[in-house]
Order: sequence, then C-alpha cells, then structure tokens
Amino acid sequence: MNLLRRYTFLTIILVGLFACDSNRWDTDLEGKQADLHWQRFELDLFEKRGDQLDRGRIEELQTAYPQLLPLYSQAIMRFGDLRDSLTLATFQQFTADKNILELLEAVKKTYPPQELEVELKELEEGFLRYQSHFPNASIPKVKSMISAFTYSTVVDDSLLVIGLDNYLGKEFELYPQAGIPAYKFAHFSREFIVADALKAWLLTDFPSAEAQNLLEQMVYQGKITYLLSAFLPNTPEHLLQDYQEEDLQWCTDNAAEVWSHFLEFELFFSTENHKIRKYMGDAPFIPGFPEGSPGRIGQWLGYEIVKEFMDRNKDIDLKELMSIQDANRILRESKYKPN
Repeated sequence: MNLLRRYTFLTIILVGLFACDSNRWDTDLEGKQADLHWQRFELDLFEKRGDQLDRGRIEELQTAYPQLLPLYSQAIMRFGDLRDSLTLATFQQFTADKNILELLEAVKKTYPPQELEVELKELEEGFLRYQSHFPNASIPKVKSMISAFTYSTVVDDSLLVIGLDNYLGKEFELYPQAGIPAYKFAHFSREFIVADALKAWLLTDFPSAEAQNLLEQMVYQGKITYLLSAFLPNTPEHLLQDYQEEDLQWCTDNAAEVWSHFLEFELFFSTENHKIRKYMGDAPFIPGFPEGSPGRIGQWLGYEIVKEFMDRNKDIDLKELMSIQDANRILRESKYKPN
C-alpha cells in the first residue's frame, strides 16, 4: 500500500511538472479584451456593383475604410489612384466581373456574417498574449477582403487584412482553374487563418534585416514560429508551421536525415540565394530528399533549434530571445542533435 501511495504521489508530481513546463508562456486572459475593429470590406465593396459603383459610392467606402481602400486600390489590386477616372472604371469592371462575383458568392457561402467569431476570438487571445509579453506591442484593426487569390494576408501599419478567398478549402474548384499549384492551395483552408494572420503581423513587428546566411534565416523563422506557439498554445503545431499533418510527420520521422544533410553539405553558413530558396521557400518537395519531403524544411529545422535552445535556457524570456542576433549562439547552445 505504501509503495502504491508513493508511486501515485510521484506520478502526480511528474504530471504537474510537465503541465507547468508545457504552459511556460501561459497568460491569464481573464477580463482582458482587445478591440480588433473587425469589418468585412469585401461585402461592403460589392454592396453596389457595376455602374452603381460611382464616385459617390467610392467616397462612402473611403469614409468607412480610409486606410484600406487606397491600399486595396493601389498596392493590393494595382487598380491605380482613386482620383483617376480610369481607376473608377477598373473598379466597376472588377465588381461586375462574372468570375469575381462567383468567387464572392463562394466567400459569402463559406463565411456568412458573424461566421468568423471563433477565429476572431482566437486571434484576439493571441494578440493579448503577445501584448502581455511585449507590452509595447500594438493590436491591429482587422479587415477581410477578396483579392482574386493574390494575398492571404496583408499588413500595413495598424491594419491586418485577411484574404478570405484564399481560405475556401483545398477542394475549392476555382483554385486549380486559376492555375494555382496544388501544393499551395493545399494550405488554403479555414484552419490556417488565425496562425497565418498572427504570423504576418509578427513578421512585420520583427523584421529580418540582419538575416544573411541560411542559418540566420532559419533561426529567424524559428523564432517567429516559437512566438506563435507561445501566443496560440491550443493551435496544432502543423498549422503553426503552415504544414499538413503528414508534412510535419515526415519532418519528425526524418529529422536525423535532415540534420545530417545540412551538416554534410555545410549549408548553415551558405549565403547562396538558390540554396536559401531551396530550403526556405515554399515548394512541393525538396530536391535530393526522400519522397514525401515538404518545402520550407529549413524553417521547420529552425524552429526545432530555437525550441531546444529555449528548453535549455529557462531564464531567457521571449523578449530576450527576439533580441539575440547571434544565430550561431542559438544553434550552439541548443545542442540540437536528433536521434
């Protein structure tokens, strides 16, 4: 009986320690709120279509979306300056286009009004956790749009825009018709919205100007994913990595081979653009790797290195992590070496 009690007591202690460690960055959000100023720009833009989208209607939209409308016209869709009559004509053609209207209906069917409340709540909590660790961090205004598959997310100053037409599900028939490669639209699913949006914001708050060689870019991306894991603790890791579950499983199963490949070919300190693109860029597979390898393997490995580094350095908080510019130090002190 005494042995059983000791075993039970020890089990409780170990479970408690594991739970505490797994919630290292947990934040009490009780009573906290963040006003994300959510607006459905795409619905308002298409409220009046075709010839009805006159100068007066543009002025109404300008009042409702003073930051987004010119951004949408000039930078996102490249229609031109709103003061130009040709831009107005382009807007009218766009909002009357049969294919665009079909796309709009698909967005409205998938995301009717009030349908994104769960995602907005998760995003709000992510930003609140971010702000608890980085008190000077700002929380953006969040809008949605359709951009004819041009952008999933757009960040501009205090604005975060989500392209809902890039989250209609990997079975959406217009993706292959638009010539989008299958490995890209495999990630165009609703479950990726929150992680994609918060990551886009973090990438602008922590720019990578100092990242020159492959290791520095790997560690930079690893830091961003590590922040995501801290701010979205209930989000599965494959979504944080922008992977399908089988992609992440491949990385886990082949971790030792991936690590050996980087060592054998002395890749960490390479500054050759084609090598950096090969291991960091989105792709259907990595040339020279076994079948099933996903793209962006360098980003995954960077996260594994950062995670090991933080596990071994319990005294380093998230702010200090982001301030460390020596990627080689992070690699060295991580002592990362998969079995």
